[in-house]
Amino acid sequence: MALLRRMTLSLVLALMIVVLSAPNPARAAGSAMLRVVHASPDAPAIEVLIDGQKTLSALQFTEATAYISVPAGSHQLAVFSAAAGGGGKAFIDTSVDLQDGRAYTIVAADRLANIEPVVLTDDLNRFAADQANVRLVHASPDAPPVADVAVTNGGLTVFRNVPFKGATGYLAVAPGSYRFDLRPAGTTQQLATTNAITLDAGRSYSVFAMGQLGNNTFQAIIIPDNARTGGVRGVPSTGGGGAAGQTNGFGFLVLLPVCCGIVGLFGVWQRHAPRTRVRAGSGKTTS
Repeated sequence: MALLRRMTLSLVLALMIVVLSAPNPARAAGSAMLRVVHASPDAPAIEVLIDGQKTLSALQFTEATAYISVPAGSHQLAVFSAAAGGGGKAFIDTSVDLQDGRAYTIVAADRLANIEPVVLTDDLNRFAADQANVRLVHASPDAPPVADVAVTNGGLTVFRNVPFKGATGYLAVAPGSYRFDLRPAGTTQQLATTNAITLDAGRSYSVFAMGQLGNNTFQAIIIPDNARTGGVRGVPSTGGGGAAGQTNGFGFLVLLPVCCGIVGLFGVWQRHAPRTRVRAGSGKTTS
């Protein structure tokens, strides 16, 4: 009986090691969130290919895609004219590195002759319920190369020294409707004023300064990051495109025979184990 018990224990331990060391494909796969913003004022509608596969098409100037899930890792991103149907020379052809569980915005920025991708890392974590959260992305090619942004009508300067193709961090502000002035850094000169922007509590937004001052197309485009009106509500903290809470199918397939084996061995042990019983009236046990 002692030998059978040792064999049972050894088998259980061996099977536990197999289960614990088995790979978890949900985690290994990994994923990132990605969206594209068309901020090149003189570029035509574009389509985006990732690793040679058409992913996004007919994206017009000032438009942004919703987030899509892509495997984490290095990818080749190419941007073509939508009218060319993926043919001709790519406007943008670059490699992007996407980390597991992160979110990214890729901005097609600058005039067509100098167009290039600007890769931003987005923060989609939940913010304070009573505050709105906003960041600014400077994507206007003829606006000051370094700019300040202030609330219109003598309000506070909320962003300072924002470079062209640069982005600020997220700033918590009281919810409400705002208009912002764009100024050369360090001055009070008002170059342009954005359209009214409404910011809701508990939401985060990216505000893009787009267009050109020279032809009066300068404007502010507000794009929700984790707002209910668009974007996503959050990025999976474990990666894997929301793998948290999912069942690992491989682990289940391993655990099933393990459990069956343990139950079977327990039955064998029960049949062969010595029986202990109480002799009536004696208070003593016998085997």
